[in-house]
Amino acid sequence: GQKCPLCTFELCLYQCGQPARTFPLCPNCFNSSEWLLPGQDEGTVGKGLDEEDEHKERQVRRVAGGRSLVLECPHPDTHPLIRERTVAPDPDSGGVLVLDPTPNKYRLVSTRDPTIIYFPKEVEKVVVMDREDEITRCHLIKIEWKEGASPLPDGSTKHICNFCIDGLIQGKVRVYHGSERLKASGRGGRGRGRGGGRGRGRGRR
Repeated sequence: GQKCPLCTFELCLYQCGQPARTFPLCPNCFNSSEWLLPGQDEGTVGKGLDEEDEHKERQVRRVAGGRSLVLECPHPDTHPLIRERTVAPDPDSGGVLVLDPTPNKYRLVSTRDPTIIYFPKEVEKVVVMDREDEITRCHLIKIEWKEGASPLPDGSTKHICNFCIDGLIQGKVRVYHGSERLKASGRGGRGRGRGGGRGRGRGRR
C-alpha cells in the first residue's frame, strides 16, 4: 500500500460531504500533533503545533447529526500528502484544490469547502506532476483526452498546464457546490494502516 512521506504509516482514503469528496489520510499523523514538516526543527515546532491545534479545533466545531465529525480534509493544507496533490488555491474557502485520489474519477476537490470541479467526460486521465509553478507554488497537471475528443487547436491528446491560469481548461470544467452535512465516513484505501479503528477517518470526540 501507499505510505505517508513523513512517518511511512500506511494510508487510507477519507470521504466526507455529499457528493463525497475524497482525501488521502494518514491515521498516524491525524492522531498525533507531533509530526514535523520537512526542514522544521525544534525551534519552529511550537508554531507548527499551534497551527495543527487550530486546524483540529476548527474540525471538531463542525457537527452533523449530533456527532462531531471531520467534514473537511483531515490534514492541514501544509501536510505533504496534500501539498503533493495541490493544483490551485481556493480563495473562497482559504483552502486549496487537490486532485481527488479516487481511481478513475478525475475531479478537483476543495480541502475546506464542499466544492467539486469536474473535468469533462472527454478527459481520459489527469495526473498531478512533480513540477510546480514558480509563482503560485501549485503543481502542474497533465491532461489526456480521448482520441478524437481533444479541444486543443492542433488536436493533441496530451496537455500540460497550470490550472490556475489555463483559460481553455477552466472553460471546460463544471463547478459544483455540495453539502457538508449529509455524509462523513472513512474507508480503507490501498492500505488500512496499522492503527486499526483509529484510522477510519472520524474525528476524536
